[in-house]
Amino acid sequence: MHRHNGPILYRPHAAHRHPRRRRWVGLPIWLALAYAATGFYSVQPNERVVVRRCGRALPGLRGPGLHFGLPYGLDKIDRVKTLELKRIGVGMALSDRAVGRRAGPRQAEGLTGDRNLILISAIVQYRIADARAYLFAISDVPALVEDVAASSLSSKIASMNVDDVLTVQRIAIQNEVVRASQAALDRHGAGVLVTSVSLEGVAPPQEVARAFRDVTSAREDRQRTINEALGYANRLVPKSRGEAQRMLLDAEAFSTEIVRKAEGDSQRFTKIAAQLRRDRELTAKRLILETMEGVLPRLKKVVVGGGADENLDLGLIEAEQQDTQR
Repeated sequence: MHRHNGPILYRPHAAHRHPRRRRWVGLPIWLALAYAATGFYSVQPNERVVVRRCGRALPGLRGPGLHFGLPYGLDKIDRVKTLELKRIGVGMALSDRAVGRRAGPRQAEGLTGDRNLILISAIVQYRIADARAYLFAISDVPALVEDVAASSLSSKIASMNVDDVLTVQRIAIQNEVVRASQAALDRHGAGVLVTSVSLEGVAPPQEVARAFRDVTSAREDRQRTINEALGYANRLVPKSRGEAQRMLLDAEAFSTEIVRKAEGDSQRFTKIAAQLRRDRELTAKRLILETMEGVLPRLKKVVVGGGADENLDLGLIEAEQQDTQR
């Protein structure tokens, strides 16, 4: 029998080493799958995504839903909310407006065309129109929008007098600032669309505010007086026209009446002239009797013939007439 006199070494069997080796071999596969899964991303309904692959932006935008690209490090996504209205303050901070704080004088001062100093501030609303330009063309788009709108606002009020700025030209100022700001942003390729400009505060400095209020009050009184005068004129003119029309109609009716009466008198005179030619004496008597009837309508008249008695008693005739009436 052979005897081994040296130290006894323990060597694990190969079957005991293989399971651990298999576990280490599967780990890279899981890591690769996890790394590949980083290429999945989702886009919300109000978002659009620009994908940059190895630093270069891919054409087109990714819409809402689940998308897959290259893993992290190869693809980078930039999310933009193209449907969201963004706001920026000009001459004021939106945080100041939220708490009701007035804008600082240096921030909101403007010079009008007639060299008057006013405090003016506005809020600009805009949205993203070109996501690629918005992300890569300009480093700070909100600051650019604020600067462009402030420049457009200052340029506009510098061409107007202070009375128009404070009163009737607010809408015109807002529309012009929108147009000028959009043109400047398009020249810079900012990729935004200005939707509205709202003047939040237009007022004179505190030192002259009372004088401006007096001027405004006087202007309002003048306008009210003008409106009252126009209202009175609007009521009086139709009435005068109606009176004139009525007088014209009355004159036309009177003229027609006179003409017809003259025509009737003319026809009657023609008939009387014809009767005079036929029997002058009888016609003359009839005319005398008709004239007496018209001149003395209330007096009793007795007509006697040429052969009547000279001693005619008119009292007997009256008694006979009374008996007849009874």
